Amino acid sequence: MDREKIVFAALKPMDMALGGVVGALKATGQIQRVTDHVYRGVSTGMRAMYENANDLKSEGLQNVPASGGLLFAINHQSWNDVQVVSATCPRRLRFLAKSEFEHWPILRHLIVLSDSPFIRRGGDTEGMAQAIQSLRDGKSLAIFPEGTIPGEEDVMRRDLQPQTGMLKGRTGAVRMAIQARVPIVPVGVTGTGRSFPPEVYPRLEVLEAPKNNPVTVRYGEPIHYDEYFDKECTYEDYRKLTDELMKAISALVDHSQNYIPMQVPIPPMPQYEKVGVLLLHGFTSSVKTVSGMVPHLEAAGIPYRMPVLRGHGGIYTDLEGCTAQDWLDDAEAALLDLAKEVDRVVVVGLSMGGLISLNLGIRHPDVVAGVCTWAASLLFRDPLTPLAGVMARVVDTWPSPNAFNDQSLALESENYPRFPTEAFTSLRYFARDTGLRLGQVKVPVCVMHSKADQVISPASANVIYRDVSSTHREIHWFEKSGHEMGQDCERDQVFAETMAYVLKHKAPAAAPKKKAPAKRKAVAKAPAKRTRKAPAQKA
Repeated sequence: MDREKIVFAALKPMDMALGGVVGALKATGQIQRVTDHVYRGVSTGMRAMYENANDLKSEGLQNVPASGGLLFAINHQSWNDVQVVSATCPRRLRFLAKSEFEHWPILRHLIVLSDSPFIRRGGDTEGMAQAIQSLRDGKSLAIFPEGTIPGEEDVMRRDLQPQTGMLKGRTGAVRMAIQARVPIVPVGVTGTGRSFPPEVYPRLEVLEAPKNNPVTVRYGEPIHYDEYFDKECTYEDYRKLTDELMKAISALVDHSQNYIPMQVPIPPMPQYEKVGVLLLHGFTSSVKTVSGMVPHLEAAGIPYRMPVLRGHGGIYTDLEGCTAQDWLDDAEAALLDLAKEVDRVVVVGLSMGGLISLNLGIRHPDVVAGVCTWAASLLFRDPLTPLAGVMARVVDTWPSPNAFNDQSLALESENYPRFPTEAFTSLRYFARDTGLRLGQVKVPVCVMHSKADQVISPASANVIYRDVSSTHREIHWFEKSGHEMGQDCERDQVFAETMAYVLKHKAPAAAPKKKAPAKRKAVAKAPAKRTRKAPAQKA
């Protein structure tokens, strides 16, 4: 049972009790009167709570019309966005909720009590018609044009638009405003993504309490669409207006306070004419764990190095006496060797190789174009890991964990069956020290991890992604692979994503210059000779 199911099961008794209350209110016809009282009470309580915990502030309230139908369009960073906007908005709000929430315990009943409509994604004619009628009746509705939170569901954080630092806006908000003949008030929420990101909830990937980061809600000037009310709008019209709306919302957000601080517009990634790739294997493994990248690199004409790090490539006892410094030195030598023939190097590392990649990025920012980690071994799943130093004194070797989820592929593995505990102790300290130095990583970073990794906790990926200081960073999740991402069941997808990342650093080849047509030299022509006809012969 995954964490979400556990949480849902724990909430079931409360859900049933609240459902009974909502059902009784509906049966007696008191639901509408009660929702207004509930909304006022809850919003007042939330404002006090967030003012105390997050120094909640609101700006631009003078931009909110006191009456008439009104649509609020808000950026989406956190599950706290609804609460902080409700707590600061001078109007009674109803949020358009995605229909999936009808099955969420507690939340589904709170949405009903807030008098908010459920909308099915992909087209909900009836639901949209009801929402538009609410606007025409003078009510105020709130919508998140991004559709979801970056990093939630199957939406990757890397999908942000460079011009806004947000997901591409959906056209539904503008369509509703035009059809209902009401203005849109853009709203920018700052700070909620840092205080309560989706990695904490609902994904439950990082188990930590909400942080006391400051939160600000800014209300922009209303945007009116009167000129479009009686016009037959095309998709291009809606797209243009939505892009303008997203820029207006973005301008109200302090993006330096996001979960991942950013500069907007997001600057382009630096590119280089000649890019090489350094492939680094993991602890107890061979180059076979990363060599699947070689055909892809050769096909693209990209130079590479794939060193065998000290103590590997033979038998497991070869690791005796080896330390993380040895592995780092070997990788560094290969990096500097490759750097002689290219402008910059992208370092791709599996597990321990991922830690080395990050350290090389710190040590050689003038050589490393970017770092790509596969299941970097930052946080180990084995609960005995903290005892590695003690175990090394009494146990010489330890069996290697199963690192494959497709056991038929494990038959091709060349990984050591055991490892010296002293060498692993060095790796563990290396992981700890790397975690403390993540803020020194300023080169672009691409983090890849499988949620089914049985050796390294997936939380490692979130910590790396969150704590590096890189302007350009992205995170990719896989669902089925074991720890050996370059050999297990999703290896082809791993190779494809890695190659896509490598090529982001490579400048497009310059188009060959067309040769100018050769100029013809003017040559003076000699005057044509006149020939005299021979006189006709007389017969």
